[in-house]
Amino acid sequence: MSEDANNDPIGKALNLNPIETTSVVKNIISDAHNDSAKTDFDTARSNILTVIDDGQEAIHKMLQIATSSQHPRAFEVLGKLFETVLQANKDLMDLQVKIRDIQAKDAPISEQAKTINNNLFVGSTAELQKVIENMKNGGSAA
Repeated sequence: MSEDANNDPIGKALNLNPIETTSVVKNIISDAHNDSAKTDFDTARSNILTVIDDGQEAIHKMLQIATSSQHPRAFEVLGKLFETVLQANKDLMDLQVKIRDIQAKDAPISEQAKTINNNLFVGSTAELQKVIENMKNGGSAA
């Protein structure tokens, strides 16, 4: 038995062994996380696109009502409708940025960009030894 089993009085009283988490369970949880982000993105995107489409249709109808009635309240509602549709467009763009950030964080390290710095010393072996000795003695590399 592991040390955790000795600290579990209920498990000890019932003579139960603790269940160990395997890597398969961890993989399932990480896959669920990735799938839920994609599903949420698709749902949110679909909803925002529906709001934009319905909002454009409502703008056309409200524009007809406002121009025919010439009532200030109708124009006020039309302006608010414009703001709502514009905000939905901004939300759609923000959603694109967020999903790209999530995908970048979920990408394996091998696929992420790596920075490789290669330093090259041009000079003779004697000059290189002088630079190394200077660095050992607390001087600068230059």
